[in-house]
Amino acid sequence: MRFYKSPFLFLTPLFILGVLIGELVSFSLSGFFVAFVLLTLVIGFFLKEKVVSLIVFGMTITLLGSTLIQFDRHTDSEISLGTNSRVAVVEEVDSGDKVWKKHILRVESERHPEDDTWGPIDQEVVVYCQHRLRKGDVVLFRSELENITNSGNPGEFDAKGYWNAQNISKMGFMGLEDFTIIDYKEPAWWTTVFDDTRNYLSELISNSLPEKEASLARALILGDKSKLSGETRESFGNAGAMHVLAISGLHVGIIMYLLFFLLKRAHRWISRRVAIIVTLSFLWVFAGVTGWSPSVLRATLMFSLLLIGQQWSRSGNPLNTLFFSGFILLLIDPLLLFNIGFQLSYAAMLGIFMFFDRIQELVKVRNYLLKKAWEGTALGIAAQMFTIPIVLYHFHQFPNYFWLTNLGIMCLAGIILASGLVFFATHFIPYVNVFLAMLLGWALFALIYFVSWVDSLPYGVARGFVLSSYEVILFVAVMVLLLTFYRRKTLRYASIGLLVLMVGSWQWDRFSAKEESEVVVFNSNAPVIVCKHGGEIRGFYIGRKDKADRLVNAYSKVMPGDYTLDSLSMGVTTVQLGGDQMRIEKTERGIHLKYKRKSWFVRMGYRLPEKSSDVIIDMPYLEGRPDHYSLSRGAFRVEF
Repeated sequence: MRFYKSPFLFLTPLFILGVLIGELVSFSLSGFFVAFVLLTLVIGFFLKEKVVSLIVFGMTITLLGSTLIQFDRHTDSEISLGTNSRVAVVEEVDSGDKVWKKHILRVESERHPEDDTWGPIDQEVVVYCQHRLRKGDVVLFRSELENITNSGNPGEFDAKGYWNAQNISKMGFMGLEDFTIIDYKEPAWWTTVFDDTRNYLSELISNSLPEKEASLARALILGDKSKLSGETRESFGNAGAMHVLAISGLHVGIIMYLLFFLLKRAHRWISRRVAIIVTLSFLWVFAGVTGWSPSVLRATLMFSLLLIGQQWSRSGNPLNTLFFSGFILLLIDPLLLFNIGFQLSYAAMLGIFMFFDRIQELVKVRNYLLKKAWEGTALGIAAQMFTIPIVLYHFHQFPNYFWLTNLGIMCLAGIILASGLVFFATHFIPYVNVFLAMLLGWALFALIYFVSWVDSLPYGVARGFVLSSYEVILFVAVMVLLLTFYRRKTLRYASIGLLVLMVGSWQWDRFSAKEESEVVVFNSNAPVIVCKHGGEIRGFYIGRKDKADRLVNAYSKVMPGDYTLDSLSMGVTTVQLGGDQMRIEKTERGIHLKYKRKSWFVRMGYRLPEKSSDVIIDMPYLEGRPDHYSLSRGAFRVEF
């Protein structure tokens, strides 16, 4: 493919390469620039002028990516740990109902206690507070900040990586006595308009629908997932429908199609150009109301480019348009590359553009309904081709019935979005608003029921996939190689063979993990212990069951098996592990574990065990001793 016809198919990967280099390697920008110039001169000496210009241009784009990510990561002044006084502006507020509300604060200045002076800071931190602050509040706070770290439990959510992708590395808790509101900065008027509109529409949904359907409607139409229950999230995740909870290309595409379809019917009064302008304006307003998420920005920008191209009758390469939209977004914020939603959104669209036609042509269907069903299935399969390794890397599980889920979503998503938007537009009209609210509620109920039914099907989720980032990159690279050189038999068979080996390796590791036997003591403030033998997992806990269930459920995603969870009572509990028994004894001082000739003691207080043990395991809140294993370092695991 010639460079000038689809330039961003080359430029965007080079820019991404530069971002990855800048993220992985810390270097002096001035020194790197000198090295770049010298290398360019050497290349220019040996190669022809045209080739040199392309190489230099490509290297410049790569250097640009590295430079921008370095500037994003670089800060002149680092926020100190501890309880120094700080002045910060509230930038984001979690709208959930939890006791401790999540706030993102941008720290502007910090007091240095050694010389009682204030220094400028420009960094974001995550602070949890029992009082919900307003966006724009300026607070003087003195709460302890600490580095964001992972707990070291198997299968846990990578909180450190999640916040690092947003350039946030510190967090803290802020009690009511730890802060004072000293000022208020009025947000930009358009931000206020979008926020007020979103809150108003959210209230309309809450007043018109039952809570379960209302929470799903807010997620599907407004992009607000804060009120979704854990049960709903788990059900949608297992059924392979999590993508519908994040507003993305599916939602924007449906809205664009419906609006443009209606405007074209009014061609006597509205020209095609006006229809395109109205559609584009509505899409960008919708993006603002839903919070400017990366997936919405990608979809809105891409569909805007496609509509503009249609207006000027230019049949451009849709892949080039997709890569161009990605280039623009990454140019504005290179950290988007590490956003899970951004990765999945672009991977899905890449799969659709590159695989949909090929998959659709595999089966010829004449019946209209069956043809539409097959097209929906082909679309779902195509979208999964590049998202599979990303899903396995982040979530360690794969929904086996994703194709069935996509069929239901395609049938119901359009009804939900159309009825929801028309309900917003006509909510002040009596009877009409009631009918539309009923229609929206029925469609939401049908979607919840359908997803729950798919989730209940046997063998719905395959768990136990643990991939490295290099395996994900290699899988995507081989897929691109396969499609690019498909007509060359040698490369085609080599690519297919490598893909089969990779998938086979993942399955081998998964089945090996399922057959393993081990005991795990989790890094948790309340004891949680797991005894795993083959595909059976027995979990025991002290304290809250919901917290223990989250830990054991996450563990079962990387060490697959059917788990049960029981409260640990005083006295002795036995667990069968193969031909032997694990003895678990809870006492006032802690928990004794004994298996065959090995014994361990989980110390819950500062008193030592009455019996001797091979290893003493300290709870994370205890002051560590050098001869003990502290759970603050991560979960304690023993394989058998």
